[in-house]
Amino acid sequence: MRVWGCVPSGFRVVRHSFEVEHEFLGGLIVNKIIRHKTEKCVACNRCVKHCPIKEANVCFHEDDKMNVYVDDNKCISCGACIDACHHGARNFLDDTKAFFEDLANGEEISLMIAPAIRTNFADWRRYITFFRELGVKKIFDVSLGADICTWVHVRYLQRHRSPNFITQPCPAIVNYVLLHKNELLRYLSPVHSPMLCTAIYMRNHEKINTKIAALSPCIAKAAEFSQTGEIHYNVTFRELRKYIERNDLQVPTAEGDFDSDQAGLGGTYPMPGGLKENVSYYLGHSIRIDKSEGESVVYKALDEYANLLPSTNKLPNVFDVLNCPEGCNMGTGCDIGKVSIFDVATDMYKLKHDATEIAKNRAYLDELFERFDKTLRQEDFIRKYVPTPVRPIPISDADIEKAMQILGKETEEERRFDCGACGNDSCLEMASSIAKNINTPYNCLEKSHKDTLEKHTELRENVQNFSKTLEDIKTVKELTSKIENNMEEITVALNAYNHMVSDAEGIALQVNLISLNASIEAARVGSRGNAFGIVAEEIRRLAAVSKSSATKTREAAANANYAIDTINTTVTEISDGVKEAYDNIETVYNKITSD
Repeated sequence: MRVWGCVPSGFRVVRHSFEVEHEFLGGLIVNKIIRHKTEKCVACNRCVKHCPIKEANVCFHEDDKMNVYVDDNKCISCGACIDACHHGARNFLDDTKAFFEDLANGEEISLMIAPAIRTNFADWRRYITFFRELGVKKIFDVSLGADICTWVHVRYLQRHRSPNFITQPCPAIVNYVLLHKNELLRYLSPVHSPMLCTAIYMRNHEKINTKIAALSPCIAKAAEFSQTGEIHYNVTFRELRKYIERNDLQVPTAEGDFDSDQAGLGGTYPMPGGLKENVSYYLGHSIRIDKSEGESVVYKALDEYANLLPSTNKLPNVFDVLNCPEGCNMGTGCDIGKVSIFDVATDMYKLKHDATEIAKNRAYLDELFERFDKTLRQEDFIRKYVPTPVRPIPISDADIEKAMQILGKETEEERRFDCGACGNDSCLEMASSIAKNINTPYNCLEKSHKDTLEKHTELRENVQNFSKTLEDIKTVKELTSKIENNMEEITVALNAYNHMVSDAEGIALQVNLISLNASIEAARVGSRGNAFGIVAEEIRRLAAVSKSSATKTREAAANANYAIDTINTTVTEISDGVKEAYDNIETVYNKITSD
């Protein structure tokens, strides 16, 4: 069977798995985060449409069913496909189950909690108590790491005049640059994310030597933790809530607090443009900071950024980018239920207000940065990136043209149909996907429509042929009926003929008796009856001849009757067969024409 959209060689499709998997591929540990449930996929192509990496989804047609699988080596774990899927076919893996199991087995673990917990759990302080009762050693607020992240950025900008860099607190953005946009690597901020800054602070300055878990709003953080090796568990808000409900765990009513020091403005990082707000507070308008959020625009913006290089005169000093349109408060690992974006904004406004009230006491923030200057080393919070480039599948114009022919797109109008039902923005993009063997012609709505019309035309022609066949069979049926009628008339005539033969035989018998009587009378009168005897003899001979002829005629009639019976049987079989064929074809014809 021809299967379009096959799995490229060297890859392995992993389905229905809900355990964290790590696979060593060519020197790169790939964390398989996005999972696809084949049995729930209806091939609506929403995942293909919303994914910023078109080669990360491979559509294939197998066993008369369309489906899609995720190419883990190209996926950036942005989570767009999870939000886009209405059928529950996309999910993600995190470390929630492993975290709870390791705690139960006595593993020493400390925890950091992202500031977005404030908008995801109204009673978030109770969860601090919950984790402490489970045995977590130390619990830190990532807001402190965000302040450290801001501090390193501010000092970096103060040292470098007119720099150009892209912020990287968002791991999906980092994955995009590391995998697909290496030309932006030199412009990627060298400063660690707030979570990594928190982990480094915990180890270097709080001397915490346990494993570290992160309670986070982001599924892609698992990739960041795998790449850097500083954090062992990514526990998302969404899976935490599910785990507690599934295991019927009780969250204490008592409220707890962090082990970390009071933070400054770092708690506003989950807001869209949070880093921009923080850096701008310290540096004012001395530098230009642009921002972009949301997977539908941010990756196109990064592409445009790359297209302007090496010239940077139109680029901002800082480009603050996030994968999620509402920031980390509504990140890919969040589950805020029926809470609206305005509820989140209200919480963030209060948080920002409280932080600003703290900031009004400039002495505190100055003291915070002075303390960082004295106790922290900026180089500890600098990240070294290892690019893991994934090259696009090479195709030629001839490959695209061949794909267009497969799609049946001959004219320019057909090649610009661009309905988007296949998940691609244009027919050209769809043809390219087919040429790359990551999509299938079966996925083209226009081609399916054309094929349906062709089948309809073929069906209509078949109906016409059915109609002609019915007429022909009807004619044969009528002729067969006429033959049956004629044969019946012949049979009647033969029966009448048989009666005539019987009469002739009777006459011959009577003549023979008369001749016999005449002979007897002639013999009685002697010589005077000789002449009469001769006549009697002739009559007897004529009777014998008549009887012989009648006997032969009867034999011929018997043979004719036998032949006619045989013909009648054959004609009856033909007639029955024709009638059955006519009835069957008429049934099919009526079914087709009624549909």
